[in-house]
Amino acid sequence: MHLYDDNAGLINDPVVLRINENKWWISIADTDVILFAKGLAIGNKFDVKIIEPKVDIMAVQGPKSFQLMEKVFGEQITKLKFFGFDYFEFGGAKHLIAQSGWSKQGGYEVYVQNTEAGLKLYDHLFEIGKEFNIKPGCPNLIERIESGLLSHGNDMDNGDNPYECGFDKYVNLDSDVIFLGKEKLKKIKSEGIKRKLMGVKLDLDKISLTGSLDLADDNNKIIGELRSACYSPHFKKVIGIAMMKKSHWNIDQNVKASINGDICSGKVCDLPFI
Repeated sequence: MHLYDDNAGLINDPVVLRINENKWWISIADTDVILFAKGLAIGNKFDVKIIEPKVDIMAVQGPKSFQLMEKVFGEQITKLKFFGFDYFEFGGAKHLIAQSGWSKQGGYEVYVQNTEAGLKLYDHLFEIGKEFNIKPGCPNLIERIESGLLSHGNDMDNGDNPYECGFDKYVNLDSDVIFLGKEKLKKIKSEGIKRKLMGVKLDLDKISLTGSLDLADDNNKIIGELRSACYSPHFKKVIGIAMMKKSHWNIDQNVKASINGDICSGKVCDLPFI
């Protein structure tokens, strides 16, 4: 990302997305970015005011969400591509809506900038959505892990690289774009990774995981690290996402873990689970 002035002149090299009137618009989805922007402004003595707008996300998810949203916003909203977005009007207010969400089932996320307008839309969705048996809900850990939806800070962090996390197709090292870590990533790609995220199925009927948990082979050698886990009603056992060493990331590799003083067994598998 880049920082531009109102005449579209590049003045630094990390942040901005678009310019409107006398404002610089930046994305601070990662909370570190606002700290970076403030540091950039202070360090360069920019005469700017950095604020975070109030935006609430309302997710409409599930296989019937496309029919529901079409009833409210018309056929055009069904033409959004995955991660595509546009503005749609309801009740005199415009809402930025993306075809995205924290579920494998698909759906939309509505970026609500006006609380009153958002509440009206919320009530209308429930009224018009009765035929779809619409219900309130929240992000679900079971579905997240079954679907292999990775969580930054849980399944991965700044100590992992995109190749280890299965993001190969999102990394372009052939362009002329210069970014931090590019040469390091070229080296990693050339030499190959030594570990990667895999699925694990454990012969347990419950688990409470905070932090990470070592995984061992039959010889009690540490071969991986379980990072997220939950009981899956679908598989009737505990499933999890683990960073496995190259020597032991093969499918059906036996694993062991010590949980509450007991040793449980399991196997490595592909992601996603479903």
